[in-house]
Amino acid sequence: MMEVAKQFLEQNPNWEWHITTSGKEIRSMMPGTVEALRELSTVEPRFKICEGISKQEYYTKLKTSEIQFNTALQDYVAFTAVEGDVFEADLVYPDFRSFKETVDASRRYVPFKVDSALEVLNNAIKTKRPNHGIAEACDIGILTEAMIVSNGIDYELNVWHEKELCRHLLTRKGINV
Repeated sequence: MMEVAKQFLEQNPNWEWHITTSGKEIRSMMPGTVEALRELSTVEPRFKICEGISKQEYYTKLKTSEIQFNTALQDYVAFTAVEGDVFEADLVYPDFRSFKETVDASRRYVPFKVDSALEVLNNAIKTKRPNHGIAEACDIGILTEAMIVSNGIDYELNVWHEKELCRHLLTRKGINV
């Protein structure tokens, strides 16, 4: 991520890069990472580390951000993606796990490939944000789950692949979505 941030800022002099954490300090399991991030923030003033921020401060940052860049490979359905979608930040995520189902293909990069991440980020700057529909799919998914449990439905549904079917089933049960 750090190399992506460095090259992105070199290529885009009017942009800033923010790392946020609600923790008192950023942390990493990889030795030397935090120190390298802090060093980058001292030599590149547009690389900002925002530590100890509240949820409200995070949402304010998100609402005023154009792009939310994610490098997480441990997530399935990431709350960061839901929040980014709700606050209308464009999402740039790795082409990995459930991100393949939730994030538009034009906004996914090959994990660990700096050039791929930079290409997707620069494309996001130039092109209109796709409607990812993640927050809407989550709402429909929760309602569908409740409908399945309460009505004894004995087949599996995947809201990411069958959103319209889920919407139809809910509507038939009188649930407006």
